[in-house]
Amino acid sequence: MKLFYFEAPEGNVGDDLNKWLWPQILGDKLDDNEEHLVIGIGTLLNHKIPPAKKYTVLTSGVGYGDMPNLSQGDWDYVGLRGPLSKQSMSVTEDISLLDGAYLLPHFLKSSRVIKHKFGYVPHVDSVINGLWEETAKIGEFKLIDPRWPVEKFINELLSCEKVVTEAMHGAIMADAYGVPWQPTKAYDYINDFKWNDWAGSLDMKIAFNIIEPTWKGDQGESIKRILINNVKRTLKFAGLASADWTPVQPRQSNADHLKMVADKINFNASNLPFQVSDKELRKEKTALLIKSIEDKFAVSIGKLDSDV
Repeated sequence: MKLFYFEAPEGNVGDDLNKWLWPQILGDKLDDNEEHLVIGIGTLLNHKIPPAKKYTVLTSGVGYGDMPNLSQGDWDYVGLRGPLSKQSMSVTEDISLLDGAYLLPHFLKSSRVIKHKFGYVPHVDSVINGLWEETAKIGEFKLIDPRWPVEKFINELLSCEKVVTEAMHGAIMADAYGVPWQPTKAYDYINDFKWNDWAGSLDMKIAFNIIEPTWKGDQGESIKRILINNVKRTLKFAGLASADWTPVQPRQSNADHLKMVADKINFNASNLPFQVSDKELRKEKTALLIKSIEDKFAVSIGKLDSDV
């Protein structure tokens, strides 16, 4: 059976966790047999899933694109990310509802040495679109890049007392280790459905703190491309843009805008609530997921660490 997951060109820790975690659990049960796909962590349950004879869903979720063709192949469920995915997939049996990232502390133990009051985790697309490293320097808070490898990401996350995060797996991984987190949103592409799906698995609610986005604009572009982009921006402002044009980012955020965004993040981190799931419920749901995996794949993961 072959592990199926999304792999971002520049890396994304929530997706990259698949190739870090599942081989440790499933070992040589994984191979390149595309007739049986094991659908891993991520918002993967949509029309883009390749054709196969059998699908085993391993904590994936719904949230992007059209629903998969459930009449194609045999579908089996170890678990889903949350109750909204269960409803969308029309699953009636009692299965585990929890993101697979909650298994991470069982395999990656790290000391909790706090160096920062809080860290900020942008969405992976926000890192590409915006000036978040510069914003963090202005605000004097820790930037945690979702493109970092799993081990580095966790070590840096655990160096923070709390985490403000636009990336859902920034919140999930913080929650898995018991680190308080605060959901924030700077860009319209942040997917409320998948956040609420995950939060529902642990009886939590999501209320985003809205902040302004930052933009790289034409940073790194050629002179020709900058000229084209400026013409497009001018025509768009005049109402003369074409729907067929490739979208162009807004102009690069200036220093005053970055300071305003940094000040807002600092205000939110100092004045607005953080949250973390109930520890006993988290342990109970994680133990259930482990049992489901052990029963389905005939593997041994072992008992949960009492500190997880």
